[in-house]
Amino acid sequence: MKRDINSNGYIFLYSSILVVVVAILLTAAALWLQPYQQRNKENEKRMMILSAAGVGEDGKIEYIDGETPVYLVNDNITVLPMQGNGLWGPIWGYLAIAPDGKTVVGVTFDHKSETPGLGGEITTEKFQSQFAGKQISDKPIEFDAISGATKTSNGIKEMIDKTIQQYQPCFKKP
Repeated sequence: MKRDINSNGYIFLYSSILVVVVAILLTAAALWLQPYQQRNKENEKRMMILSAAGVGEDGKIEYIDGETPVYLVNDNITVLPMQGNGLWGPIWGYLAIAPDGKTVVGVTFDHKSETPGLGGEITTEKFQSQFAGKQISDKPIEFDAISGATKTSNGIKEMIDKTIQQYQPCFKKP
């Protein structure tokens, strides 16, 4: 019996089989790549923490689990995770503080969906380098905002202020 390959039934059957085969292949690929993706995420986080601390990729990171998560880099630089909101989505980063508990060593920021050339500039060395050496006090840390990215700049300010306020008791000397 010869099949009519132009019939609606044949086209539907062929399309259904093709969809199932492609779905199985995509699922297999996603499952196979999952450990690699997780390892890349962990490596990116490690590199952001070390970069904020101003340490090369051979630095030692110790995770201190408590009420609030803290990372200790090379046994003396405290790195605090930060999360906030930009214009189009979440922004996050790490704030590294010197052993004196008052001086910012450095910061790193990242985003999911900020506008390239505007809010996306938070990931550049030029923007991040202005925080090094700033002093933590009762006043908010001042920095040069990104022109044209007011919402993202405000998100950065709120994120830093919230993080410092949350962790301030950790740095109070008795």
